[in-house]
Amino acid sequence: MLVSFRPLVRADFEMLAGWLAAPHVAQWWQSAASMDYVEKHYGPGVDGIEPSERFIIEADGQPVGLIQRYLLGDYPEWASTLGLSEGAGIDYLIGEAEFVGRGIGSLAIRAFTATVFARYPGASAIVAAPQQANVGSWKALERAGFERTWAGQLASDDPSDAGPAYVYCLQRTASP
Repeated sequence: MLVSFRPLVRADFEMLAGWLAAPHVAQWWQSAASMDYVEKHYGPGVDGIEPSERFIIEADGQPVGLIQRYLLGDYPEWASTLGLSEGAGIDYLIGEAEFVGRGIGSLAIRAFTATVFARYPGASAIVAAPQQANVGSWKALERAGFERTWAGQLASDDPSDAGPAYVYCLQRTASP
């Protein structure tokens, strides 16, 4: 299966709202699934105003999910929570339920790490912080070469971070 990425655009917002409403996504992302929420939360990134860069994951040309990258330094509170200021972060979701559990997440994460390190040459590592109960997410990270570096409760006001979490890290020196 060929996994590729293209920038998120407003024409994707309806599809993204549907993904955020899907039960397999909503239990982890805990975001409103309305078009107003999607516009407010993702529109500034599409416009280049907000520093996170978001992409649609495509599997054999079909949109199946979302992945984003950002410098931790652009979000100092989050960087402090994770204890890594010189790194980059990623978040991801497989929005199309029929593609969950087929290995696309780990393929996408592995391929995306190269783009993150290229985009952010000063980033010493890439981190992700899935909830411990989200087994599919952290297993995808492990299959993509990430190592678990921490377990516990994150100090975050984001409802998606509620509950016990793991922090996974891929050092720049490691091969994804």
